[in-house]
Amino acid sequence: MDEEADNLPALADAPTEIVLGELVDAGQVLVPFTLAGLDPNETLTEDAADDLATARPARTSQTYAEQWRYFARWCADNGRHPGPRTSEANMVSYVSHLRRRGGRDGTGAPVSSLRLAMAAIRDANARAGYENWPPKKATAELIRKQAADHARARRTPKSSPPIDAARIAHLQQGTTADIPLTRWRDLTILHLGYRTRARRSEQAAYRIDSIVFERLEDGTEQMVVGKRTSKNDHWSTGREYVIRDPVAITVVRTYISLLAELGQAEPQLPLLRGITRWGRLMPVPASGTGMTGHAVNRAFKRMVTRTPDFDAKNATSHGLRAGVPADLAAQGYSAAEIMVITEDWKSTTMVEQYAKAGLRRAGKDNLGRAQQALDALVVPPLDRSASVGRAESYSPRQ
Repeated sequence: MDEEADNLPALADAPTEIVLGELVDAGQVLVPFTLAGLDPNETLTEDAADDLATARPARTSQTYAEQWRYFARWCADNGRHPGPRTSEANMVSYVSHLRRRGGRDGTGAPVSSLRLAMAAIRDANARAGYENWPPKKATAELIRKQAADHARARRTPKSSPPIDAARIAHLQQGTTADIPLTRWRDLTILHLGYRTRARRSEQAAYRIDSIVFERLEDGTEQMVVGKRTSKNDHWSTGREYVIRDPVAITVVRTYISLLAELGQAEPQLPLLRGITRWGRLMPVPASGTGMTGHAVNRAFKRMVTRTPDFDAKNATSHGLRAGVPADLAAQGYSAAEIMVITEDWKSTTMVEQYAKAGLRRAGKDNLGRAQQALDALVVPPLDRSASVGRAESYSPRQ
């Protein structure tokens, strides 16, 4: 008996002593011992529990935490308690508020934002021990109503306009000149986003050691940027981008030098950091992360808001990813050629969309031979005199 007990899995917080039962042959099914009524097959090992706690991507946790803060702030403003345990009425009321007054223009948040809000609230409750809470039936009905209302109003998700070189030059006027650290960080977001065709989550993942400055034999300088690429939480090992634009090199080098003056340029530290309105650098948390993808997008939108006469007020940081394809298309490159040049897309679907936007901005024909073929299909003109004659000779039957 003692030898068998020594081979049992350890449970640190077992409330009662282990009780062993005999293995009983029940129709060739062996029934194992029970642990004070608790089936060990339903209990996670400590290692498994620890693995599950860290299994979710960090950026997903950050997004949910940010959404929870928005919900908690709304509750505080309306004399409510967010929980957890969150009441069903609070979640329904908050989603109703977003449905009516959320979004960029205050006419209602998109369906994706409502789903994210509900998921974040339920996730916070699950982590607090309230699994599958609050009930989502009523909230889901509101989300379906929003989807139906948007469909009737023909409100579809809009792609961010491409942020090409001309728009970047314009946005540079919207950086905060009175706080150098913020100014050069924001310029880094612009130039790295454009040159590496980076999504906001990919920009947030940059570290100091993602940037390497090199001097070539002819004396020119280049910057090599290592970017891990992500899509739907699947991260690749990434690729390198060689940048020889002197403006981009100067921007990133200046920003890193400012971080170095603060003792914050160690290789493992995040490149993009949160900065307070007074210009103080925010500390790196234990998770080792800097700005989130959402924070990168907010910084970009602040530049848009501060830039006078900017022609794409609905732009987001994702437009930086489309900038190079748009510029290359305006120079005459086809979507297939742009794919080969950039090596960032595996199909021409999105590249063609970006290319058309670039051609429209350049005032060029973006339809090519396909449209020329359709234009060649000419219907003979209508014989107006014959039509008038037939109309005059017609008389309705009495």
